[in-house]
Amino acid sequence: MGQIKGETMEIIQKQTEEAVKSMDEIRKQTENAVKSTDEIRKPTDDTIIDTIIEGIDIMRTFKMGEVEVRALRSVNVRIRRGEFIAIMGPSGSGKTTLLNQLGLLDTPNSGKVIIDGTDTSRLSDSEKGKFRLHNLGYVFQDYALLPELNAMENVYISLMMQGKSKTECESAAAEILAAVGLGDRLHQLPSKMSGGQQQRVSIARALAHSPEVLFADEPCANLDSQTSKEVLDLFEQFNQEKGQTIVMVTHEEWHAEYADRVIRLKDGVVQG
Repeated sequence: MGQIKGETMEIIQKQTEEAVKSMDEIRKQTENAVKSTDEIRKPTDDTIIDTIIEGIDIMRTFKMGEVEVRALRSVNVRIRRGEFIAIMGPSGSGKTTLLNQLGLLDTPNSGKVIIDGTDTSRLSDSEKGKFRLHNLGYVFQDYALLPELNAMENVYISLMMQGKSKTECESAAAEILAAVGLGDRLHQLPSKMSGGQQQRVSIARALAHSPEVLFADEPCANLDSQTSKEVLDLFEQFNQEKGQTIVMVTHEEWHAEYADRVIRLKDGVVQG
């Protein structure tokens, strides 16, 4: 009886060992399966790109008397966060029109613009205004400064519109003006500044609230070559040191050398 009991225990022990071994095999197979699945799901370089702006099938037409002008024809663009983009093309190619669509300064006839995950086609006009104020910055070729306000006032006026206190606005304005090399001209009127200095104030105003995207429409059009280089060096500095996303329209090839990538337009169509 004792012998039978011993043999039974031995059989149970062997069965237990085999069961454990089988479980180990199942576990290994499961781990391998999970590992294989992870490899399959591993994101490619394309899927990990951090897109901040996506323009989808953008169409924009204008009426000129009886004639309908197609400024943009089903344009698709994608811009990554931290990218410095130059938009180029011959006169009338749709460069500024595209910038205005991406920067929410105009509305396409069809298609949509997605900025940092927000489908802006779903926003009302007032919502777009708030979105621009808090998330986007603009630099224009004519500087667009208020002549009766000094440099600091021109910069902090947009911050005040965001509801910040005067102390916060003055502090932020002084800081960004110093960053663009105008720390000693805080209280100077635009009329007392050179074109390059006025454009620096314009850049400071655009960057004061740390926008997600800076849009620049021919920012060097009214500047000489040396001053243009200083402005572009400033853009490059903010792009490389702060990771500032910049979308700039230009017609000068040497300006585009500062950009990471060029989007070329011809007759309202992206080339290449």
